[in-house]
Amino acid sequence: MTDVKPRPYRSPRRQEQARQTRAAILAAARERFLERGYSAATLDEIAAAAGVSKPTVFTAVGNKAQLLKAIRDVAMAGDDDPVPVAQRPTVQHARDARTAEEALRLIAAHISGLSGRYARIDEVLRGAAATGEPELAELWETSERQRRAGAGILLGIIRGKGPLRPGLDPHRGEDILSNYMASDVYLRLVHRLGWTAGDFQRWLEATLAWQLLGIG
Repeated sequence: MTDVKPRPYRSPRRQEQARQTRAAILAAARERFLERGYSAATLDEIAAAAGVSKPTVFTAVGNKAQLLKAIRDVAMAGDDDPVPVAQRPTVQHARDARTAEEALRLIAAHISGLSGRYARIDEVLRGAAATGEPELAELWETSERQRRAGAGILLGIIRGKGPLRPGLDPHRGEDILSNYMASDVYLRLVHRLGWTAGDFQRWLEATLAWQLLGIG
């Protein structure tokens, strides 16, 4: 007779409490990192701001570098659910578009929304990676690779709806799209020059339409 191991009991109430605790910690860490930068922010003040103990921070999320990674992931995706950005509704809408122009418009909206959530966190990560801490340097490189991979996915969606502008090599198209997806573009125009998010989205749509499709 085969022994049947009992399934571990998971209390929905405890799971919800754990989720709320994690969310509070991530919110506090995000605020401190944006205010003070990665190096100056401490786990003690993050724990105090979240209303938890320092050991709870480690249990719920991890060390300081893991906190930044979790904040980065949430900013990119829009929430803490383990669903890749490429499978999010905003990208799926572009997949469902009928034409390349419509797909590009939806992709510009997707990039604009992602940049609004993520640009300032990316700036924190850039500064943190500059400290030379291997875990943070690797996280920065991972972010760079993921942006390029994301550009390939998004350009593939556009190409599936219609041709790129004459003479544009798809690899060069990925270079172009990846460049405009970089957070520093959004930071310069919105946070430093005072553009609205709507201004940025309209400019991005028009720019990508010309650069990728030859429409202008």
